[in-house]
Amino acid sequence: MKMKVIKKYGLSILLCLVILVLCFMNVSALPEAPMTDFDKVAHFVMFLGLSGVVFFDNTLYLKLRTSCRRIVLGSFLFPTLFSGVIELMQEHFTVNRSGDWMDFVFDAIGSSVGLAICLIINRRLGKEKTGIPR
Repeated sequence: MKMKVIKKYGLSILLCLVILVLCFMNVSALPEAPMTDFDKVAHFVMFLGLSGVVFFDNTLYLKLRTSCRRIVLGSFLFPTLFSGVIELMQEHFTVNRSGDWMDFVFDAIGSSVGLAICLIINRRLGKEKTGIPR
């Protein structure tokens, strides 16, 4: 069972690990960002990407249309809850990072945009499979 989950969601698991590393690394050693709100843009993009990758894994690499429930759970709720847990962990379990609820807001916005894109792709997958517009 575990190998089946790892095989199906391998890309999602890998991206979650990358996001964890990025969110917990010591940022004081990094050079200054080229813009003042670069952190928020990075959070938006990370969770937009995670939303899409979970959708990609749920549709077996875009071969199958999937249920709207699975899209919402995977492409929005999972990334949003994951980001909330990260922010809580940063606040309570690290000394070099602090939880920032604005990061969480941008993560949720990224997941929302990802959800919208996934719903559009899913609708198009249904059209291609059946030939009937939905």
